[in-house]
Amino acid sequence: MSISGTDAYDKALHLPPLVERALAAARAHGFPYSCRPEQGRLLHALASGADTLIGETGTGCGLGLAWLAEGARPGVRLVSVERDPERARVAAEVFADRPEVEVLCDDWRRIEERGPYDLLVLDGGGTAKTEDDSPADPARLLAPAGRIVIDDFTPATDWPPLHEGAVDRARLYWLRHSALKTVEIPIAEDLATLVGTRRRLAGTETAWQGFEQGQIVRGVVSRIESFGVFVDLDGTEGFITAPELSRHHFDSFDEVVHGGQEITAEVLAFELFRPQVRLSLAALAPDPLAEFARNAGVGRVVRGPVTKVAPFGVFVRVAEGVEGLVHRDTLTDRAALDVGDELSVEVTDINLVRRRVVLTPLP
Repeated sequence: MSISGTDAYDKALHLPPLVERALAAARAHGFPYSCRPEQGRLLHALASGADTLIGETGTGCGLGLAWLAEGARPGVRLVSVERDPERARVAAEVFADRPEVEVLCDDWRRIEERGPYDLLVLDGGGTAKTEDDSPADPARLLAPAGRIVIDDFTPATDWPPLHEGAVDRARLYWLRHSALKTVEIPIAEDLATLVGTRRRLAGTETAWQGFEQGQIVRGVVSRIESFGVFVDLDGTEGFITAPELSRHHFDSFDEVVHGGQEITAEVLAFELFRPQVRLSLAALAPDPLAEFARNAGVGRVVRGPVTKVAPFGVFVRVAEGVEGLVHRDTLTDRAALDVGDELSVEVTDINLVRRRVVLTPLP
């Protein structure tokens, strides 16, 4: 976030509609530290290159996230973490009609539960700019060739770069990170952004130490952390991120695996600088959404429990591993609904690319 960033939009023209909405929210709540238009346009361009998932720390009132959402292609999901409850609430309202965007209220490390990201914007934690802010791990959080953005630097004119008369250690950390190829991009006379691309190391896409991409392997769960599961592959370290654990919803990792469990997984990729093998359990499981689309289809009436109540509507489980959205505009008595309530709905749309099911409530 930038000092007086919200005020920088006073002369900005031709803003995307969602950006206009977030800007109005920031102004209405007196939030001055939004990303500037120059930053937003860079985020908009970078978001267009994401294939699956975009992450952000430090939502504010959602202005930077709005630039990302407007630039993202259909089917791309976005998740942002904001530690301030009021700002998180405001931002969630901005994106109430955008189910692909999720705003979480928590410490920035909550972002580690998701991933790997095609694009990760660090604006509210994980930047290493202060002594108490430990850096995010791009090798674990980024997909191969994924990008990480660290903003709000003063353009460097000397080497090593300085900040307030001292060596800018945070900037050097990212510029010299072994997992990244990082460049500094001046975007205004007083503003620069670091953009790092996760390196594609030789051998990471096909084979390494007897493992091949797509190979089915067996291993033992060695430990479970908040950001993923480690697996012992007969002396080689394997790792499974949360999205690769299961195609079904789960609240904690121990609902899927436990320490000492023997598992079968597919090899996805390799991290040579760790060294580590990326694995997937979900890849070996049938896709419940595709199965639901084949067997149910548009027009089918189903009944299921409400699994989540959100500002933009409610989610209903319509099959094992499949949830659909009932938009708030179609609900007559949304305030009376709570998690666990049963609801009869009609399936009105299924989008396998966007991983989305749209439902309409029945009387």
